Amino acid sequence: MSLALWSIPLIGALIGWFTNYLAVKMIFRPQKPVIVPVLGIVIQGVLPKRKPEIARSLGEIVARELVSFDEVAEQVSKKFHREDLVNILAGQANEAVMKSLPSVTPEPVKAMAGHLVAGIVRHQAPDLLTEFTGKALEEIKKQVDLAKLVEDKINQMDWEQLERLVLEVSSKELKHIEVLGGVIGFMIGVVQLVLAYS
Repeated sequence: MSLALWSIPLIGALIGWFTNYLAVKMIFRPQKPVIVPVLGIVIQGVLPKRKPEIARSLGEIVARELVSFDEVAEQVSKKFHREDLVNILAGQANEAVMKSLPSVTPEPVKAMAGHLVAGIVRHQAPDLLTEFTGKALEEIKKQVDLAKLVEDKINQMDWEQLERLVLEVSSKELKHIEVLGGVIGFMIGVVQLVLAYS
């Protein structure tokens, strides 16, 4: 079998690699529609062409499958140190009472009044905070559309940013696709060679 015949698998590998290389590039480019002369075919990268739809789908997936508002609220509640906040409120109430009393009021009376109000705050604040945070989170839930937030964020990104983001995540896999095209092309060439001379 002559050496020239082995060019068949090599050409197959080259065609397979180039086809996949081109397919990967066409995920991102051209960014704007390009009309092929004579044929009149309009070519545009998959991601640039479908960016609004992709942004909407990603927003829905994030909101539905990855991060729900209830999970966000739960995490906020865990990080929310209620006891510390109650102590801060009680301290501020104590200070406010002592400052608001007339200067002629004896210091022991001021201190007693301040401590009394601080005690009331410490007693009532936990329930009030629970009610307040619950209502606040419900209101935020009504006002904030997580899916729309993600969609808008993606749509606001310029194309270079979005391309870099995708490549950072999947550049290795995309390279594997290119190489796989070459391997498959080579194997097909070998099969053709074997069939031709068997």
